[in-house]
Amino acid sequence: MDTSLKKTRIELFLLFALYIIILPRVYMDYDMSFWREWALYIHQHGIANAYSATSPINYFPVFVYGLYIFDLLQGSEANIIHNINDIKILFLCFDFLPIVVLCCFRQKILSFKIPYLFLLINIAYVFNSMVWGQIDSIYTNLAFLAIITGIFYPVTCILLYLLALNTKQQAIQFLPIMAVVLLYSLHRFKTAIIAVVSAIALQLLILLPFINNGGINKLVHITANTVGLYHNLSICAFNIWYLVTKGNPYFINDSDVYFLFSYRTTGVILFAIFGLAVLIPLAKKVWQLRKNQLPFDEMTYQLLFLSTGMLCLYFFYFNSQMHERYAHPIIIFFFFYGVVSKNYKLFILASIPYLLSLDKSFSFPDGYLPIVHYKIIYASKIIALWYTATLVYGSYLFYGLSKKPK
Repeated sequence: MDTSLKKTRIELFLLFALYIIILPRVYMDYDMSFWREWALYIHQHGIANAYSATSPINYFPVFVYGLYIFDLLQGSEANIIHNINDIKILFLCFDFLPIVVLCCFRQKILSFKIPYLFLLINIAYVFNSMVWGQIDSIYTNLAFLAIITGIFYPVTCILLYLLALNTKQQAIQFLPIMAVVLLYSLHRFKTAIIAVVSAIALQLLILLPFINNGGINKLVHITANTVGLYHNLSICAFNIWYLVTKGNPYFINDSDVYFLFSYRTTGVILFAIFGLAVLIPLAKKVWQLRKNQLPFDEMTYQLLFLSTGMLCLYFFYFNSQMHERYAHPIIIFFFFYGVVSKNYKLFILASIPYLLSLDKSFSFPDGYLPIVHYKIIYASKIIALWYTATLVYGSYLFYGLSKKPK
């Protein structure tokens, strides 16, 4: 076995074991109470009734299967209640998943040397899973793997992305990037047919336990009512709305008029404009590679990771009804942009406001970090300015990269 490969596997195993040992016993009480209630419901009524009329569950099936596995491991209601904090281990697995896939096997998906500890010991990256106890690492990292595998394996790409979509609705933000990647790799009609059939089969398999118990109708209802579930302009996201509105955006209805349109419509328009600004250059570059039958080069990988990270940042920064956790995807994509470009400034810059916003929202007003005398850094507008600086610097990097000679 290659010595460096063996060393990587040992380091990752030891770090994962360490994280399990030191897994914080604190968590977001509000969110964890739902996981506890849902796990107990599945334990009492079976997974087939997870989306019955009386079920309290309103998350998509992949997480339901995770709760079901957790129930099987715990074995009793008493253990489920007592050990609910251990559900974080599932989320932690997905924090490690991309690094394990890319660094622990002999493969050529990504040939760049990856300083994985830069990511895995970044508290901004693991805080959401290890402290807060939220599931954002699942859909984020499934989508990340879908994007990078899609360059070589379009069928695998589509299946991974389908799993991401079946985890959380926020995975929809990756759809334009998925389309661009498949534009490059999906050449043969036969491959397209295999991909479609495989996706249908996987979706049916995911939905199979719920078909005879009204679960499909419940899932359709959950999907249709996801947008508009909250009407807050911002739910502790500390984005643009904390800089351009008076008062706390949490208490502003996003259907209220902002100049000519509602806040919600204004946010969608801004997101569309900025999103197209990164998607069009990426699509042009990828199409050029496809026409000339060329592999992804270093510049294209930079463009791919930076474009995806910026698209996620624009999604979070401009849209209404955003939670603080919805910035999670920017961390891993900016990290891998740093891996390829050898410039980690954007990764560091993005990690600061994300960590501050999580910590502020997690245990306001005391905070989780050992900061006593400098609480001003937790001010909502200060964090919003951090995000603005990240957006400006990222856009500057993207502009420079997209204007480089082809």
